[in-house]
Amino acid sequence: MNTIAERIKFAMKTKNKKQVDIVKDTGISKGAFSSYLSGQYNPKADKLELIADSLDVDLRWLYGENVPMQTSSQEQALPYIFYNNTCSEYLLDKLDDMYIAMMPQYAAMIPRFYVLVDRSANEMHLLPLFLKEDSSEFYECPSDLFSSDRHTVFTKDFDTVHMVLETAVIYYYGIDTKNFEPKVTMLSYVQADDCFQISNDTHGFHVKAFEKEIEKEALYLKYHTQQ
Repeated sequence: MNTIAERIKFAMKTKNKKQVDIVKDTGISKGAFSSYLSGQYNPKADKLELIADSLDVDLRWLYGENVPMQTSSQEQALPYIFYNNTCSEYLLDKLDDMYIAMMPQYAAMIPRFYVLVDRSANEMHLLPLFLKEDSSEFYECPSDLFSSDRHTVFTKDFDTVHMVLETAVIYYYGIDTKNFEPKVTMLSYVQADDCFQISNDTHGFHVKAFEKEIEKEALYLKYHTQQ
């Protein structure tokens, strides 16, 4: 029982849950869930978390880690990224702080983003490190940012990078997978909803070096998709 599909099916049998139950609980389409069960596709992180919640199993177990299947009765704290100060070719000037965001993954701390903080404007620029085995998971803005109970994955460590949550703006450097074009998304924190929302304001300053990275990744994606 080494694959995600095998573990989902095993948990469904153990918990006496049918496909229709999981689809109802998670909002995942029947077709998408069928593709997960067949092993044709693996669920993305946010979808796998929904499945784990529906089945009441440990998310790490679904990923294949050597942990008990059943979740602890104690509420588990959300993982969050840590910002490590670093020197980089992307450093613009002494007013800007450059960091590497480390995320818990595969039982280790993995570098996941280049982060540039403009303290004077309270703005953060997030550039994913496109690791080829899972680059597609980071083409779009992480769904955690749009959730009031999950944005702390990114914002819990804000104090260490001199960001103020209440007025924070985030620029996310991603890829539009429909047309294989770079896409920079501007997000603003909305206190009333306690989450980030996509801003319709005119985009301000962009980090040119970050834009070059997503341009290269977009070309890579386009080339390999058309092969």
